[in-house]
Amino acid sequence: MSDMMEEKIIEALKEATKVPNQGVILGIGDDAAVTEIKPGYQLVTATDVIALGTHYPEGMDPQSIGHRCLAVNLSDIAAMGATPLWANLIISLPTVKPDWINKFIEGFATIANQFNVALIGGDTIRGPEFFAVSLQGVVYKDQYIARSGAKTDDLIYVSGQLGDASYGLKIVKDKTVTEDNQLLVDKFLYPHPRVEEAKTISLFASSMIDLSDGLYSDLMKIMSESSVGVEVDVSKLPISALLSDQLSEEAAINQALLGGDDYELCFTLPVDREVEFLEAHRSLSDPLFTCIGKIREGSDLKLFDGKQDFVISEKPYNHF
Repeated sequence: MSDMMEEKIIEALKEATKVPNQGVILGIGDDAAVTEIKPGYQLVTATDVIALGTHYPEGMDPQSIGHRCLAVNLSDIAAMGATPLWANLIISLPTVKPDWINKFIEGFATIANQFNVALIGGDTIRGPEFFAVSLQGVVYKDQYIARSGAKTDDLIYVSGQLGDASYGLKIVKDKTVTEDNQLLVDKFLYPHPRVEEAKTISLFASSMIDLSDGLYSDLMKIMSESSVGVEVDVSKLPISALLSDQLSEEAAINQALLGGDDYELCFTLPVDREVEFLEAHRSLSDPLFTCIGKIREGSDLKLFDGKQDFVISEKPYNHF
């Protein structure tokens, strides 16, 4: 990747991402960025990578890749109850095709502009295909929501619907995309981070996590950080009618439990705040928030379907 090509990519990104640089003293184009946050706020930083073959298959629409590489970081920032502000983007490609990179920039810039994120730096290199974003946001001092705050008897809620995105990825990999299943594919290609919804949730939640590795795996992270046990009624899982039409009931439940890439929010809520929470989001038609279980004493994750134990069909996701 030549210096001139890098220069053109940077200029194209600057032109496409025209968010007002709130708090940016020195932005993209210099050796480093300089930013400033107001007194009474804390800085929150998330960093994620998406790589060809690991996170998405060969031949995926570059506009979707541009969208996803920022969306997954926005979801992390949302899970902390923070407001995203500034992004750094690393682009690694073995070769650069102008049409491809322009579509990538369009995908990245569209979601950056949607969520008022200013691109303030990054790097471009010739190498294996991957994209990394470091995203910074702010939260009122000591008002962030961590994974470690869950307490016994807290209720467990999730946003949206689960399992669609991971099944959409399977459809893409199997090359079986049709008009009937395109909405499932779109859930994978263009995840919608719950940044705005998290602002309401964070006023009430005791802990929160974004669902990137699958509900089962991510609930175990809350368990570990909070030193609690979890019980989930799988009959309460929010599963779309479209996914239910594609799979048996048991398979759909396993997809919702084990499938990753949902980028919904899972959070715990003190029982005495549930009515207030439900009232606060009554006007929201999307997403629906669903109570799927509760926090209990112990250190294990118990699944049941009504009154019967439920056993997952395979091992949960593991990065390695």
